[in-house]
Amino acid sequence: MKLKKLIAAMLAPVILLAGCGTDKPIADVPPTEIVNAVLAEVPITSAIEKSKSDIHDFYSDIDVSQVESAAFVICASGAYPDELAVMKCTDSAAADAVKAAFEKRLASQTELFSTYTPDEMYKLETAKIYTSGNYAIFLAVSDNDRAKEIVDGKLTV
Repeated sequence: MKLKKLIAAMLAPVILLAGCGTDKPIADVPPTEIVNAVLAEVPITSAIEKSKSDIHDFYSDIDVSQVESAAFVICASGAYPDELAVMKCTDSAAADAVKAAFEKRLASQTELFSTYTPDEMYKLETAKIYTSGNYAIFLAVSDNDRAKEIVDGKLTV
């Protein structure tokens, strides 16, 4: 009886740790496909698409050599704070660095739009900035929760 209890006590942490790996595998999806899926349900007013070659125009702190591919959309007129960016990075450390650059951009946009279009601030106040595997994601749109659901749905296998 003591042997059974000992075995059960030894196996419990193994079983618990095995259950912790609930993260779904990350799909290999082009950032443009993810951005287009979000825009199909959460449009951006006067959206203009940007690519990897435009990164430094908006995110000066990003090391472009660490970005495999990228797609992002902003409001072309600059009248609204809408921004949607997906960058596939070379590894998770690079994705973390891009996330930090996104956070810096969000702080800058928050300062700018707080007096320019205060009624649009909800987009920035509820913005989602996160990583998923080697992807860094920045969502500042009219429905950030729905946009995140779409992104997460595209990135999970």
